[in-house]
Amino acid sequence: MTISTKRKNEAFELLRRYDGENPYILLLQKYVYVDKDINAIGDFQAEFILKNYKTEPIAINKMTRVADWYAEKKQESWGIDFLPTKLKIISYLGDTDSHYACYVKYRKSVEPKLCFLPKKAVLKNFLVKDYNEIEVDFERYDRLSGYKRVLYPHQKDAIKFLLARKKCILADGMGLGKTTEASVAAIEGNFDSVLIICPASLKNNWKKELSFYIPEREISVIDGFNDKTKGELEEFLGYAQGKSGKNKKELLEEAKTAGKWQFNRFVILNYDIVDEFYKIPAGRSQSAWEDTFEKSPMLQYITNRKTLIIIDEAHKLSNTKSNRYKVLKSLIKKGNPDSLYLITGTPLTNDPTNIYCVLSFLDDPITSDYKYYMERYCGAFEMVHPKDKAKRQRIVDSYFERAGVSTWKQLTDKERNELQEKIEKNCRMIFIPNSNKIENLDELRDRISHIYMRRTKEDLTLPEKRIHEVFYDLTDDQLSEYDRLWDEYEAEQEKLDPEKELNRGLLEGSIYRRYLSNQMVPYTERLADGIIAKGEKVVIACCYDEEIYTLKDYYGDTAVLFNGKCSLKQKDAAVEAFMGNDDVKVFLGNIASAGVGITLTSATNLIFSDMSYVPSDNEQMQDRVHRIGQTKPVDIYYQIFRNTQYERMWNIVMRKQITIDAVIKKEDEKQ
Repeated sequence: MTISTKRKNEAFELLRRYDGENPYILLLQKYVYVDKDINAIGDFQAEFILKNYKTEPIAINKMTRVADWYAEKKQESWGIDFLPTKLKIISYLGDTDSHYACYVKYRKSVEPKLCFLPKKAVLKNFLVKDYNEIEVDFERYDRLSGYKRVLYPHQKDAIKFLLARKKCILADGMGLGKTTEASVAAIEGNFDSVLIICPASLKNNWKKELSFYIPEREISVIDGFNDKTKGELEEFLGYAQGKSGKNKKELLEEAKTAGKWQFNRFVILNYDIVDEFYKIPAGRSQSAWEDTFEKSPMLQYITNRKTLIIIDEAHKLSNTKSNRYKVLKSLIKKGNPDSLYLITGTPLTNDPTNIYCVLSFLDDPITSDYKYYMERYCGAFEMVHPKDKAKRQRIVDSYFERAGVSTWKQLTDKERNELQEKIEKNCRMIFIPNSNKIENLDELRDRISHIYMRRTKEDLTLPEKRIHEVFYDLTDDQLSEYDRLWDEYEAEQEKLDPEKELNRGLLEGSIYRRYLSNQMVPYTERLADGIIAKGEKVVIACCYDEEIYTLKDYYGDTAVLFNGKCSLKQKDAAVEAFMGNDDVKVFLGNIASAGVGITLTSATNLIFSDMSYVPSDNEQMQDRVHRIGQTKPVDIYYQIFRNTQYERMWNIVMRKQITIDAVIKKEDEKQ
């Protein structure tokens, strides 16, 4: 970090007037004002003074683990005959963006040493407090709910964890009551403002859960305008229907300006409408910030108040390029809430790249060095952004000309490093993860273990969950039909672009999968009919609406459907009917819509008519039936066509789950 001359002068002035007890600042004071060595204050020292001149030493006396590469450096510098992968932190003096200043011991018999630990080398965060020290009157919440929500021991631990960590991830498995845990923590935290952001289908669920403990008048559920008809917009704005003289786009902009925000103790809204109440500032100027603040009731709601933001299904923030990610990242940065709870049963959806995006919301040291993270944990290689390739070539050509060479091989190691630094400084760089080179997952698990709490249903006394793989063979006619579909697609693409080379392996995923999902429907019906014949209910999970509608036609009034085209009222009615009406035997759910926030424990059978490429999606769907409240063993059926895209997909999903399990550990597996 480069410190400006002005800021460095401020550091010298603070050092001159310093009368505190921080040993490192006192040592720097001696160097400058006793030894007269002003060169003792470089950028690192100035940053430390500016950030920690009010920080007094904190006794820690905890063991922590450090990365092997750092232990090797200390073994050499300390001249010892073993690798000091465990250090005892005696006291903490402060930190900079990149380092902790501590007194440490590598064995009992030595005196404590002043040490500057790189944050990326510390595998166990020694500054976090034991959440068990938090005291909560849990009986009060049982009483408030009328004993309809008696808190389980694992939920009490989660509530204390959230209150202690303040900015963290609640990663309990599906069905363990994360909404209840976060709701009680939000109330116990005594916040002025609690903003809850979740999928639209979960808004009523959050309101219902909070209503067990607080009056409904303290809860506001915000609806957006994007899904409103022109007539509804005119009604909201006070126009007579059809008399506004404006088109829907104009009415929509006017409605957003007029706003529908409600200030209340608890405010719930869905992801899709966040940008109706907050716009990313147009620039970094004070006027841009003031303009954003004035036009954003949501930003006003969370600014300069004791605020908690809860983001449910936080794994939806795993794409840094999405508008959802950018808007929420900006909102949280500008609003600077006291606490931030990220709620997800699946914090790692595919690989360590995804969880980095979620962690970045928490300002944890692990996200301070993106390059290090990508290279060490994602097997990534760095390359110049395609738009800067010409700039890179100009830099290389210029350097080669000055060095009198024509190839990289002719450069010395020092020259190669110098040229690479020049490229990285002047060109945009991107990192390409390599799933075949993902490594150091044990280290990553240790580094993030303090940030999240995770328990699964295996930690509770829940009924058994049995996974069944059901394999089928395609008929000769079905195989011929697929080949015909491919030939037809290939011919159509040839007309559009004769030069384009088609990759059958890539395109099979969409063409073949949709075809196979339709071919699977009769098998699904046969399997489900056998379950229904035994007097049991069944949930059928699909990826395409076409499957759902075909199955609905087959089962008629004995089935309810739940997909993205249903309104919130229709979704609630479907769940209520399936759970409470004995005549409704089948729940038809689109995995993307029905995989979160609903309880379907009246069924003990789940059939995947199709499956998701993302293992967490399938897990979440399973946990609609296998969760707290289920009293019987649950059977899960995955149906697969042999030697097809289905079978390849099944193998891919299972391989991804191995990576996920290596990083995200339950509480009893943390060391």
